[in-house]
Amino acid sequence: MNIRIAAIGLLASALVACSNDDGSDSSAPGVDAASLCVSSSCGEREVLLQIPSAENLHFTADGRLFVSSGTGFFEIVRDTEGTFRNIPAYEGTACGFTGIASRNAPEGEYLYVACGDGTLWGGAIGEPTMLHPIFQIEGMCIANGMTMGADGNLYVVDEPLNFCVPDPKIVRIRLDGADPLHVVGQEVWVQGSPLGQLHLNLDNVLRFPNGLQADGDRFYGTDGGTIYAVDLQPDGSAGEVQPLYFEVAIHDDLGLVPGGILATDFGLGRIFLLSREGELLQETDRGLFSFPSSVRLGRPPMFAADDILVTETGVLTDNNLPIDYLSVFRRR
Repeated sequence: MNIRIAAIGLLASALVACSNDDGSDSSAPGVDAASLCVSSSCGEREVLLQIPSAENLHFTADGRLFVSSGTGFFEIVRDTEGTFRNIPAYEGTACGFTGIASRNAPEGEYLYVACGDGTLWGGAIGEPTMLHPIFQIEGMCIANGMTMGADGNLYVVDEPLNFCVPDPKIVRIRLDGADPLHVVGQEVWVQGSPLGQLHLNLDNVLRFPNGLQADGDRFYGTDGGTIYAVDLQPDGSAGEVQPLYFEVAIHDDLGLVPGGILATDFGLGRIFLLSREGELLQETDRGLFSFPSSVRLGRPPMFAADDILVTETGVLTDNNLPIDYLSVFRRR
């Protein structure tokens, strides 16, 4: 997507009736940051299938896997012979699909995916799952990372790296408590720097926000070379942006594990593991992945609970080269 063409060129209350599952944490006992292998010295990468312009991935509570890309939105299934396939999970014309989130309701689980142009798609998870447009988010340069908050609302990152007036921010999409596919409004939750200038040091202003995940009332995100946290306050407002980790890099989407943060280094082709306080714990070799764009801990039944799934975007805007993958990194 052109969000990174520019980057590389330049460089509240909880809903009583609902519980939310962002799909990023494993529920398996004993799987946490201390037990994972996120180093080339103990693990290896395996390509599962090619997905042109693979962008993001999301596990549902029962382990179903969905992947967004510049060419479609898909559910990933495995046949009896162990071969992985992607099945379209949307109705209508494909767009540049980006962030994915889900929400549990009494009548079932609902899935949401954003498009770079701000179109929000949604639908019930069924057999098959088919999402359709439900809302147009206003004022977005590029709608990118997305997560479900503990308050039952969606939070969507607006990334400024495009041909637009830079306005980095996190937008809250308020969902109807009685109808998960009805949006009742939107507002800016975190306002970044309107200038979008480069930052090469730690501060508390968003400039190039990209990935976003939530664990309870705490959100974790990427912003250029920074990984940060921001809290949902009791009154629904955002606390101060708290930088946790910085390096000169382009960090794409991230995933949460008990006691840690999995993150991608898009430019240098590696994934790495941080503590929740921002200490670098492990990292793979550089160049192991082809421009990794998202990372999540695996879920049974298709994957072991300590498998690490990675989307690899490959060469941006080129969907013909065979280097756009969904892959898994696991202990040897």
